[in-house]
Amino acid sequence: MRSLVIASLLLALSLLPAPSAGAASGPCFPGAGGAPCRFQAARVISTNDGDTVNVRLSGSRRIYAVRFRSVQAMELSRHSDHRSRRRGECHAVAATNRVEDLVRASHMRVRLSSQHPSSDHMGRLVRWIAVRRHGRWQDLGEILMREGHTLWMDNTSDTAWNHRYDVLGQRAAQARRNLWNSTTCGAGPQQEVPIRVFVLSDPVGWDTPDGEWVKVQNQSPTETLRLGGWWVRDAMLRRFTFPAGTAVAPGATVTLHVGAGASGGSDFFWGLKATAFENAGDARDLGDGAYLFDPQGDLRAWMLYPCLVACSDPNQGALDVAAHPRRPEQVTIRNQADHPVDLYGYALSIHGAQSPFAAGTVLQPGEVLTVFMQGSPDQDSRDVRYLGLGGYALPDAGGWVRVSAFDGVSPACDAWGDGAC
Repeated sequence: MRSLVIASLLLALSLLPAPSAGAASGPCFPGAGGAPCRFQAARVISTNDGDTVNVRLSGSRRIYAVRFRSVQAMELSRHSDHRSRRRGECHAVAATNRVEDLVRASHMRVRLSSQHPSSDHMGRLVRWIAVRRHGRWQDLGEILMREGHTLWMDNTSDTAWNHRYDVLGQRAAQARRNLWNSTTCGAGPQQEVPIRVFVLSDPVGWDTPDGEWVKVQNQSPTETLRLGGWWVRDAMLRRFTFPAGTAVAPGATVTLHVGAGASGGSDFFWGLKATAFENAGDARDLGDGAYLFDPQGDLRAWMLYPCLVACSDPNQGALDVAAHPRRPEQVTIRNQADHPVDLYGYALSIHGAQSPFAAGTVLQPGEVLTVFMQGSPDQDSRDVRYLGLGGYALPDAGGWVRVSAFDGVSPACDAWGDGAC
């Protein structure tokens, strides 16, 4: 028995990545906080796609597939060492070629790093990967995010690069670089129709797939948006394709519910068994996005959250919010502007959880909307809403409430006690 245990242990150890003589640990990048990174030298054998390479670790003869941590490139359908033979979704070949160029310029030498080394469900090592450029190591994911080749996919354990990747991705989106250029793959269908996407990622109460949704709004005043064949995805590989014949009237919205249900009218169901969208707002710098692609693969509309770049709101200063934590708990929202304010596309945010305002919730100048935390929504009227919460939501000791857009930008906030806006 003892010999069997020893043999099993030796076999398990033989399957682990061989340690490099040059392995070291330290900050993941200058000024990085949190857990230190472990670094290991490697040599790239081949480029698989825009977020995966095959390497031989220093000190080992074995070849490992390495999946870049925290970025997501579009998918290849035909992999090849020859560029002319590569095929895939729009943007996939460009991202693959860029990775290959950067690796070759680094003479195939790379540096892998991770705060908590791990492998994915396919057995690939999941690491940040750096190439040698201009005499120093530069993170490959950082380059890809800056140039707009990849989507950011936050990580809950290895968090060092979360904020930097998120900011770079949002800057690339603002500049419409590569993936964010809606005509990269050619002029698409109804290219002139303005489209808005927004996401409920943190509904009030316990997060479930049934509570999350993505809305696609046709902002054209005259033209119907024909969505058949268009698809929505999150930062992972999950996607939903709208069925043939899906049409969104001028000014109207369709809702894609993350959970299961029977599609009908303007409601569609993704059928996922787990939540799709990360909650933002803690020290790990988490966030996410929803992305709408047309049938030829161009990214046509998106929402990234939390907003970190060029964040503003047209209704900044237009609303006054006041919390009343004494029973009955309520929040009043007053339009103090000289023009109507449409609250559709906003939510009442309490400790981060979002309670969306329904379509048609418009406040005229001077008008007040009162939102009671408890009570039945069946009693809603034009100027009174009931959230129907089962417990107390506004603690007497202190807290905050906001009217906020779904990307986290808040035009109005109120805090009391030890709370702060």
